[in-house]
Amino acid sequence: MLSYPYRNQNSILPPGKYVYSSNFPVMMKQLSPTYNVPTEPVFMEHLLMQAGKKIKVVTIHGQQLEGVVTGVALDHLQLTIGDSNYHIRFPNIIYFITPRT
Repeated sequence: MLSYPYRNQNSILPPGKYVYSSNFPVMMKQLSPTYNVPTEPVFMEHLLMQAGKKIKVVTIHGQQLEGVVTGVALDHLQLTIGDSNYHIRFPNIIYFITPRT
C-alpha cells in the first residue's frame, strides 16, 4: 500500500484516481468523498421521463447519438446503442429529440 503525505490513509490508488473493482463500493464508503455537481433538474426530469425509450442526443460537438435511455444519473445520461453503453455528461448535451410515434 502507498502512503500519501497529504492524507492520513493508506490506499492502493491516489485520491481521485479509481478503477472499477469489486472493492470499489467498500473503498468509497471508507473515503466518503464529497463533491458538488451542478444540476439542471427540469432537463434531468425530462430525461427520466424517457427512461426505456429511444431518443436522439445532440452533443456540443454536433455529434448525434440515437439509442435507448437506460440510465439517468445526477451528472450523466446512459444511452445504449446496440451492445454499447454511452455515459454522456449533461454539460456535453445541447438537446435531445424524442421520435414521433
